[in-house]
Amino acid sequence: MDLGLKGKRAIVTGSTRGIGKAIAETLAKEGVDVAVCSRQQKAVDETIAEFSQYPGKVIGAAVDITDQQGFKQWVDSVAAELGGIDIFVANVTAGDTAERSNPWDAAVTTDILATVSCIDAALPMLKQSEAGAIVYISSMAGIIGTPQIPAYGAAKAGMTHYMKTLAMSLVKDGVRVNTVSPGDIITEGNVWDRIRTTMPDVFKSVLKRNPRGHLGTPEEIAQVVSFMASPMASLVNGAHLVVDGCSTTHVHF
Repeated sequence: MDLGLKGKRAIVTGSTRGIGKAIAETLAKEGVDVAVCSRQQKAVDETIAEFSQYPGKVIGAAVDITDQQGFKQWVDSVAAELGGIDIFVANVTAGDTAERSNPWDAAVTTDILATVSCIDAALPMLKQSEAGAIVYISSMAGIIGTPQIPAYGAAKAGMTHYMKTLAMSLVKDGVRVNTVSPGDIITEGNVWDRIRTTMPDVFKSVLKRNPRGHLGTPEEIAQVVSFMASPMASLVNGAHLVVDGCSTTHVHF
């Protein structure tokens, strides 16, 4: 199926590893011109070099999404170099905030305030696009109780709600807004990979809640995000799609 993505221009935040990298790579394979970013220039350079084989042009820079002015300047430079922005994938998260000294501050600063300001920075260009699309990467943690990581779960739940409101606000501007909530995803070096090697009993319990018998991959999430961001999903707006391999049992209203 041709998703109609060829020639589109996208920004994917947090796109040098994990889910964000898989999304950027999938879009580049589809012929999208993609801007990647990370806090480390080395990681950005390596990603650009790795993706050079794909038809889509790939550019990037080391940026911090919590630096509101700096991030806006980068978004403006991306729009100037690519000739506009059609797709914005908000992927950056503070992650497992339980490991931080102030998990609530990290969740609010990164997952809420920085995400809102990053999207705001791209909105003028997205409104000019004929196929403007925002995809927010939330988490299964936003729809279940998370006593081990309460700040992270609450932030994801709150932002998922905000995306619905944003979709309603932007529908007349022609910009679609959707949320994708991954379930348990494993990739090299992430939290589940560390638990797999250091806490095998805990990892076995995680496997039990995944009916397939294994965790999801970043590539599986990327395929869904690419469709949601594409013109083929023109009627999909204000949606929240939980991509968890049926590991949650409740109905997602």
